[in-house]
Amino acid sequence: MNELTTLRLRLVPATAELTRLEVEARDRFFDQLQVAYAPDWPSENLAAALPIFLEALDRDPSLVGWMAWYWILEGPSACELVGGGGFKGKPMDGIVEIGYETRPAFQRRGFATEAVGRLTQWALTHRTVDAVVAEADAGNAASIGILRRTGFREIGPGSDPGLRRYRLDKRGR
Repeated sequence: MNELTTLRLRLVPATAELTRLEVEARDRFFDQLQVAYAPDWPSENLAAALPIFLEALDRDPSLVGWMAWYWILEGPSACELVGGGGFKGKPMDGIVEIGYETRPAFQRRGFATEAVGRLTQWALTHRTVDAVVAEADAGNAASIGILRRTGFREIGPGSDPGLRRYRLDKRGR
């Protein structure tokens, strides 16, 4: 699976090897990505999901690209892990769901908008994807802003109370 790029970021797909390092040997994980060590990565929420991602990637290597992606900012003196995001698996009935998070030091600088836009664009190039969906807490203005700036429209309640569901269709429906 190839990396993707945006104006400022390099997006690296999670593999079983990278995810295993992220779980078991974080120093080596950052070395493998060629980024500075980030003590606040992974977040508590992501750390809880990593074993599930690892099991899925071990079982089915074709999930690479349909799970997590690491967002890397290449600076003049060092590369930094800005955040991550990706999909909750391969398309089902033409739909994939995206999720994302940005490290606090990099929030409100447009990185998530770049990455979510590029990942969504990548997903919609696949013939098996008709739409990308996402959920955001109704009170999370930043996340809702990212979704709106990348073309998503609100379609109703999410899977849990307080969540709203958003959708971006391949054909602009």
